[in-house]
Amino acid sequence: MYLSALLKTVFLKKRFIHILLFTFIIYSCDKEEEEVELPRDVGEQAVIDEQSLEDFLSTHFYNYEDFQNIGYQTKITFDTIIGENLEKTPLINQVKKSSISVKTSDGSFVNHSIYTLVAREGTGESPSSVDSTYLTYEGLLLNKFSFDRSSTPVWFDLTSVVRGFREGVPALKPGEFSVDQNNVPVFSNYGQGAIFMPSGLGYFGNTSSSIPAYSPLIFIIDLYLVKQTDHDGDGILSALEFDSDGDGIADDTDGDGLADYLDAD
Repeated sequence: MYLSALLKTVFLKKRFIHILLFTFIIYSCDKEEEEVELPRDVGEQAVIDEQSLEDFLSTHFYNYEDFQNIGYQTKITFDTIIGENLEKTPLINQVKKSSISVKTSDGSFVNHSIYTLVAREGTGESPSSVDSTYLTYEGLLLNKFSFDRSSTPVWFDLTSVVRGFREGVPALKPGEFSVDQNNVPVFSNYGQGAIFMPSGLGYFGNTSSSIPAYSPLIFIIDLYLVKQTDHDGDGILSALEFDSDGDGIADDTDGDGLADYLDAD
């Protein structure tokens, strides 16, 4: 009898543990399902991002008065139009709005609005969207959190950056380059501006470092030099081979799996 009671107790304990384990698994699965966000519709997100960008542009200004000076030590900064800044001109009145068509996974196209600010245009020839550019930059979220920056110039191949950056940089022109008596490079008359882009021209639903998914982005740029690029060395500039139909995807006219601008054949 004692053995029977003991076995019954062990059985009940095991059953109780199994029930707890099963309940935990079900709860965990339900919680995971709740935390996984389904991909957002590209068109709907483009509308949301456009409104967010225009809200920012309507309520903020940049230090445009500083750019009335000839000196090139001024950097673009943004501030809110409030209090003593109520009379400032909002960014929405100073940017250029353009539409860029993005090809989605189902083959359809969705227009995305991008805004470019030119504080100083520069004097050289604007880059194409696939050239190499020597520049400094700072990346911001709409809350003005700085997620990335380079305060010293770096070379950027525009084919390797997000599309909004690639499409926005040609709004600026490079400047002039010289070397002083100490063999230090000196840049002047270079372009300074900013790009305001929706998430569809950035990282869309992906997170990247400290950039949350579906984040519109701002890039402040000083453009110093431009180098026209022939990536595959075939004698044809990449600007003429990259994207003839404007869908943002590199052309592959012979269907060999290698983009034209990288294919010397």
